[in-house]
Amino acid sequence: MKKLTLTVQSALDEERERAVLEDPELADLLNDKFLLDYQKQRMKEMLLQTNPSIKFEFLDAIDKEHKTVTIIVHIYEDNVEACRTMNTCLIQLCKLYVNVKFCAIVGSRAGMSSQFKADGVPALLVYKSGNLVGNFIRLSDDLGNDFQPEDVQDYLVEHGLLEDKSCTPLLVKVTSQDSDSD
Repeated sequence: MKKLTLTVQSALDEERERAVLEDPELADLLNDKFLLDYQKQRMKEMLLQTNPSIKFEFLDAIDKEHKTVTIIVHIYEDNVEACRTMNTCLIQLCKLYVNVKFCAIVGSRAGMSSQFKADGVPALLVYKSGNLVGNFIRLSDDLGNDFQPEDVQDYLVEHGLLEDKSCTPLLVKVTSQDSDSD
């Protein structure tokens, strides 16, 4: 007895497959690494189109920093309550995390779209070794409009971008405080 097997592929799937085979550029677009590289390049291009001094400050803050330093960039708008709250929280966190570089940039000066300025802020970009390792937009969806520095700290610790200070042994805390006072 012979068995017959029939597999069926939708016309849409066939068309996608054909398009990928025929167009190597489309295959590149579907690559996640390509999308991340494109996002970084697009951010640099947007900064070039606006104020050149802001562009260089932003890029220097990331590219000229030591590779072990984590850089947290807050993209904000002055007229958004959650952005003002985030700025206050980050000022407090920079006192706790002296080995983390905290920066802030106004979205309208960085060439962000009007939709991003209205709906995407507050946003945090986190860089390490010049690479984007965290990208969080519209943080008010997760944190609300009225949050505390501890909430932001917990959020960044939860995503592995800040060290959990509560897990640092007391001996290490005392030793680092002694060396800071020298």
